[in-house]
Amino acid sequence: MTKRTVALARFFLLVGILCSCFFKVQAQDDLDFGDTEHTNHNPSIALNRKAFKKKRILYIIKKDTKKTLTGNLCFEGATRKMGFEYLVQLKGNQGYKSEFGRLVHNFGVKTVILFRNGPFWKIKLNKKRKDCRRNTGDFMG
Repeated sequence: MTKRTVALARFFLLVGILCSCFFKVQAQDDLDFGDTEHTNHNPSIALNRKAFKKKRILYIIKKDTKKTLTGNLCFEGATRKMGFEYLVQLKGNQGYKSEFGRLVHNFGVKTVILFRNGPFWKIKLNKKRKDCRRNTGDFMG
Protein backbone atom coordinates (compact mmCIF):
# COMPACT_ATOMS: atom_id res chain seq x y z
CA MET A 1 0.00 0.00 0.00
CA THR A 2 1.14 3.46 -0.68
CA LYS A 3 1.70 6.15 1.94
CA ARG A 4 -1.28 8.09 0.64
CA THR A 5 -3.67 5.10 1.08
CA VAL A 6 -2.43 4.47 4.62
CA ALA A 7 -2.88 8.16 5.47
CA LEU A 8 -6.44 8.16 4.10
CA ALA A 9 -7.30 5.01 6.06
CA ARG A 10 -5.98 6.56 9.28
CA PHE A 11 -7.89 9.78 8.59
CA PHE A 12 -11.23 7.98 8.09
CA LEU A 13 -10.61 5.80 11.14
CA LEU A 14 -9.92 8.88 13.26
CA VAL A 15 -13.03 10.67 11.93
CA GLY A 16 -15.13 7.56 12.64
CA ILE A 17 -13.89 7.32 16.23
CA LEU A 18 -14.48 11.03 16.86
CA CYS A 19 -18.00 10.88 15.38
CA SER A 20 -18.91 7.88 17.51
CA CYS A 21 -17.73 9.72 20.63
CA PHE A 22 -19.80 12.83 19.98
CA PHE A 23 -23.04 11.39 18.57
CA LYS A 24 -25.60 9.54 20.65
CA VAL A 25 -25.74 5.87 19.79
CA GLN A 26 -29.25 4.63 19.08
CA ALA A 27 -30.25 1.68 21.23
CA GLN A 28 -33.36 -0.24 22.17
CA ASP A 29 -36.00 1.65 24.14
CA ASP A 30 -36.43 0.82 27.79
CA LEU A 31 -38.61 -2.20 28.44
CA ASP A 32 -41.03 -2.38 31.33
CA PHE A 33 -40.22 -5.66 33.02
CA GLY A 34 -42.46 -6.83 35.81
CA ASP A 35 -45.39 -4.69 34.74
CA THR A 36 -48.00 -7.40 34.22
CA GLU A 37 -51.15 -8.01 36.23
CA HIS A 38 -49.34 -10.60 38.35
CA THR A 39 -46.72 -8.10 39.56
CA ASN A 40 -48.51 -4.74 39.52
CA HIS A 41 -51.98 -3.45 40.46
CA ASN A 42 -52.09 -1.14 37.43
CA PRO A 43 -50.37 -3.10 34.66
CA SER A 44 -49.47 -1.59 31.32
CA ILE A 45 -49.35 -5.06 29.71
CA ALA A 46 -52.67 -6.93 29.79
CA LEU A 47 -52.73 -10.69 29.40
CA ASN A 48 -55.01 -12.29 26.85
CA ARG A 49 -57.17 -14.60 28.96
CA LYS A 50 -58.68 -16.35 25.95
CA ALA A 51 -55.27 -17.57 24.79
CA PHE A 52 -54.78 -19.45 28.07
CA LYS A 53 -58.27 -20.91 28.28
CA LYS A 54 -58.29 -24.66 27.69
CA LYS A 55 -61.10 -26.38 25.88
CA ARG A 56 -62.86 -29.17 27.67
CA ILE A 57 -62.48 -32.22 25.43
CA LEU A 58 -65.68 -34.14 24.78
CA TYR A 59 -65.88 -37.76 23.63
CA ILE A 60 -68.01 -39.24 20.87
CA ILE A 61 -68.48 -42.92 21.70
CA LYS A 62 -68.20 -45.27 18.72
CA LYS A 63 -68.71 -49.02 18.67
CA ASP A 64 -66.10 -49.60 15.94
CA THR A 65 -63.10 -47.74 14.53
CA LYS A 66 -64.60 -46.93 11.13
CA LYS A 67 -63.83 -43.38 9.97
CA THR A 68 -61.94 -42.50 13.16
CA LEU A 69 -58.40 -42.77 11.71
CA THR A 70 -57.10 -44.00 15.05
CA GLY A 71 -53.39 -43.26 15.41
CA ASN A 72 -53.31 -40.60 12.67
CA LEU A 73 -51.86 -37.54 14.40
CA CYS A 74 -53.14 -35.16 11.73
CA PHE A 75 -56.77 -36.21 12.17
CA GLU A 76 -56.56 -36.57 15.94
CA GLY A 77 -55.20 -33.02 16.12
CA ALA A 78 -58.06 -31.79 13.94
CA THR A 79 -60.71 -33.40 16.15
CA ARG A 80 -58.99 -32.11 19.28
CA LYS A 81 -58.94 -28.62 17.77
CA MET A 82 -62.71 -28.93 17.24
CA GLY A 83 -63.05 -29.91 20.90
CA PHE A 84 -63.74 -33.63 20.82
CA GLU A 85 -62.17 -37.06 20.38
CA TYR A 86 -63.47 -40.44 19.36
CA LEU A 87 -63.73 -43.08 22.08
CA VAL A 88 -64.14 -46.68 20.94
CA GLN A 89 -66.04 -48.96 23.31
CA LEU A 90 -66.53 -52.52 22.15
CA LYS A 91 -69.60 -54.42 23.25
CA GLY A 92 -68.96 -56.66 26.24
CA ASN A 93 -66.02 -54.64 27.58
CA GLN A 94 -66.06 -53.05 31.01
CA GLY A 95 -67.52 -49.54 31.00
CA TYR A 96 -69.64 -50.20 27.92
CA LYS A 97 -72.70 -47.99 27.77
CA SER A 98 -75.95 -49.45 26.52
CA GLU A 99 -76.95 -48.61 22.97
CA PHE A 100 -79.53 -46.08 24.20
CA GLY A 101 -77.06 -44.52 26.64
CA ARG A 102 -74.48 -44.18 23.89
CA LEU A 103 -77.00 -42.51 21.55
CA VAL A 104 -78.12 -40.04 24.23
CA HIS A 105 -74.50 -39.22 25.14
CA ASN A 106 -73.49 -38.71 21.50
CA PHE A 107 -76.56 -36.51 20.88
CA GLY A 108 -75.52 -34.22 23.72
CA VAL A 109 -71.90 -34.09 22.57
CA LYS A 110 -72.85 -33.38 18.95
CA THR A 111 -75.19 -30.60 20.10
CA VAL A 112 -72.33 -28.93 22.00
CA ILE A 113 -70.02 -29.36 18.98
CA LEU A 114 -72.72 -27.77 16.79
CA PHE A 115 -72.65 -24.62 18.93
CA ARG A 116 -68.85 -24.57 19.18
CA ASN A 117 -67.97 -25.16 15.52
CA GLY A 118 -71.07 -24.18 13.56
CA PRO A 119 -73.71 -26.15 11.69
CA PHE A 120 -71.33 -27.49 9.04
CA TRP A 121 -68.80 -29.03 11.46
CA LYS A 122 -69.35 -32.53 10.08
CA ILE A 123 -68.61 -31.42 6.51
CA LYS A 124 -65.43 -29.67 7.68
CA LEU A 125 -64.41 -32.80 9.59
CA ASN A 126 -65.00 -35.08 6.59
CA LYS A 127 -62.90 -32.76 4.41
CA LYS A 128 -60.10 -32.76 7.00
CA ARG A 129 -60.29 -36.57 7.24
CA LYS A 130 -59.92 -36.83 3.47
CA ASP A 131 -56.95 -34.41 3.47
CA CYS A 132 -55.23 -36.22 6.35
CA ARG A 133 -55.66 -39.59 4.67
CA ARG A 134 -54.22 -38.27 1.41
CA ASN A 135 -51.30 -36.39 3.04
CA THR A 136 -50.22 -39.22 5.35
CA GLY A 137 -51.03 -42.12 3.01
CA ASP A 138 -53.34 -43.66 5.62
CA PHE A 139 -55.81 -45.73 3.63
CA MET A 140 -56.35 -48.54 6.14
CA GLY A 141 -59.46 -48.57 8.35
